[in-house]
Amino acid sequence: MVTRGLIISIPWLALVNITFALLVLLRNWLFSDIDRLYEVGTARAATIDLLMLTVIVLFSLSLLLVWRKKRGLSLLLLLAGLIWSFCSVWFIAHLQLPFAWPLCTTLLMTSLAALYFYPVGLVCYALPLWIAMPVASVMLNQGVSLRFLVVWLIFTGILVYGRFILLRWFDEAWLRHQQNQALIARLDALAHQDPLTGTANRRAMEAVLENAVEQDKGFALIMLDVDQFKRYNDFYGHQAGDECLAAVALALKKVVRSPDDVVSRYGGEEFLLILFDATEKVAERVAARIQESLRAAAIPHAASTVSDSVTVSMGIASMTVGQTASEVIAQADAALYRAKNAGRNRWSC
Repeated sequence: MVTRGLIISIPWLALVNITFALLVLLRNWLFSDIDRLYEVGTARAATIDLLMLTVIVLFSLSLLLVWRKKRGLSLLLLLAGLIWSFCSVWFIAHLQLPFAWPLCTTLLMTSLAALYFYPVGLVCYALPLWIAMPVASVMLNQGVSLRFLVVWLIFTGILVYGRFILLRWFDEAWLRHQQNQALIARLDALAHQDPLTGTANRRAMEAVLENAVEQDKGFALIMLDVDQFKRYNDFYGHQAGDECLAAVALALKKVVRSPDDVVSRYGGEEFLLILFDATEKVAERVAARIQESLRAAAIPHAASTVSDSVTVSMGIASMTVGQTASEVIAQADAALYRAKNAGRNRWSC
């Protein structure tokens, strides 16, 4: 969030600083030969011009650092702050330029608005300017001015309290952003997840397969069906049937090879496993693990004519070049029906 804030605010801070630097560079043209009016020598004028050019270079570099997300921004801000503080003291104490005080306060307020969420950069840039103001006052008045001290303390309070208020807005905005992101993630999960089994839903499964086909990413499918599930529902009730499907889904999640493999609910009591970079032989080994996992789970199925516990029939198919996702699914579905016709509780390729 800080990086994003800097990307937005640094260009504005750079614009203000570069504009002020150009005003100083063009002072004689804009303000009718101000160097002659205030008796600024050639050497001092050249020094001012060099410092202003340095400010322009520093903030040009700061834009590059922020856009490329590189380190070193705080150092550039510190150098710019030191240059402006030196110039401010000289403008106020020696030349007594009328625009020097507004220049200093404007730079401080601008840095507060641009860097309030980035305390290191704010201190690096603003602290030299903040110190330069009383230093210039002491040099100008040849001592401490009580009136200036009161005004300076009030201005300091405004800066500190202003940052506190801005930071609260920043924190609230960041909190709302996090809440929105969490809500979006939750809604995305609900949109792509089967609420009963916690597996990917059919929409998510189809999106994964379409993406795999577009990228020519090889995969194998295992389509499986819970054997005689209608009898299970009739015997145990629909609530128990839901619990059975959730238990089967859990068993399937345990046997996948990696987080890249996808377990999805295809519909009703049917599930589909997507195994990436897998051959039919690899898919058969996963199918064997599915049977072992279900035997270990030992979900009772007294109404089954296949086994006294829940079993599944599986159809296996693998993608070949030129096939669509729907064609591979159709092959897995055909293999599933062959497994059912062969007696269930088995797989067919």
